[in-house]
Amino acid sequence: MVECWLPYGKTEVYVSVPLRNLLGTVEPVKGQPSPDPRRTIIESLREPIESKRLEDLAKPGARIAVAIDGTMAPPLATSAVSAILETLRRNDLPTSDISIVVGNGLRELSNPDLLNTIRSHGGVQGLNVIEHSRAAENLAPLGKTSTGTEVEVCNRFVEADIRIAVGEVMVDHFTGLRGAQSSVLPALSGQKTIAQSRSASLGREIAPGVVEGNPVHSDSMETALLAKVDLAVNLVTNGWGELVTACSGNLEKSWEKAVTELGDSYRVKAEENADVIIVSAGGGRFDFDFYNSVWALESVSSITKKGATIILLAECVEGLGAGGLETLSQVDTLSELRRRYMLGARAVYLIKTTLRRNEVVLVSALPNYLAKPLGFNVERTANDALKKVYERRRGKRTLVITHGCSTIPYAG
Repeated sequence: MVECWLPYGKTEVYVSVPLRNLLGTVEPVKGQPSPDPRRTIIESLREPIESKRLEDLAKPGARIAVAIDGTMAPPLATSAVSAILETLRRNDLPTSDISIVVGNGLRELSNPDLLNTIRSHGGVQGLNVIEHSRAAENLAPLGKTSTGTEVEVCNRFVEADIRIAVGEVMVDHFTGLRGAQSSVLPALSGQKTIAQSRSASLGREIAPGVVEGNPVHSDSMETALLAKVDLAVNLVTNGWGELVTACSGNLEKSWEKAVTELGDSYRVKAEENADVIIVSAGGGRFDFDFYNSVWALESVSSITKKGATIILLAECVEGLGAGGLETLSQVDTLSELRRRYMLGARAVYLIKTTLRRNEVVLVSALPNYLAKPLGFNVERTANDALKKVYERRRGKRTLVITHGCSTIPYAG
């Protein structure tokens, strides 16, 4: 037996795979993570790309708002906040003039670990930490994007004198690639804006890692421009969520540089023709709810043969995460999902499309009454799931993928 460890919530779980059945284990490319993330971010702020330095932007008396994506890992977010605060203190700006706006456009609930980590970090006494939820009403209307999306963004961010957006540059299943602009849309946007923008992805050839021709990416970038982001801080991470480098400066130019630095590191070679694929969403960065976990199914789709069984590990302690996953769970047609679009509709379409080709077994804390309408049987441990799958399958060639939401496996 080979014990394969996979991320699950805040911890890891193992699944025992017979050596004769194991095709391989697919993990993210580690690269060369920064030994000092805070210092790396400070250095990027000192040499911004096609932008004034933060010290030159932030004059005494200016109100400063820093947007942070609420799905960001707490250590990474804290490194960014600490680097920005250290830079601003060179201008003797009081902490009371600085607000950290944590955007939860991708979450129904705030991440208490992220909030507590920021608030308990040394040197932030007096710092305003503001939570924004997608259902919030304190929104500023900013007009429309070129696709017609009506833009409403958290007014505490928009009304600041200096607006800084901090975002993680990584693969994304709506925009293709995330960045600082994602900390405005979806993170700091209202529910109507998020739904309108994401509706453009339903039924389109939207591919993770590809931004060209992607209307959701265009909306995200245009929304950040409408919000008048003064400085972008793009944090390039590997599939484990570790900082590799940082690119600060002009919203578009710094993101382009960051994308170049990212390259195709999120693409990982994998064996094809597996009978069973065990894939983790990637742990707590993604599997806090099902809406953010399910994209692991899309990640493995290109290497999954028809008739194979997928075992998806996603803890989902916060439930489904989007109303459409419950309201639209019985809808089977693309036309009806488009007509009744709400957040979660594209996830339902992905689930229905996957289940037409493959069996999916969910290892999760998600209650059966929420999972079964979507077509899933739920097991509580990965080993129980694999044992039951092996009992009913003749083919047992098994592939293990540890970070399904942050990597894109390809056959090779």
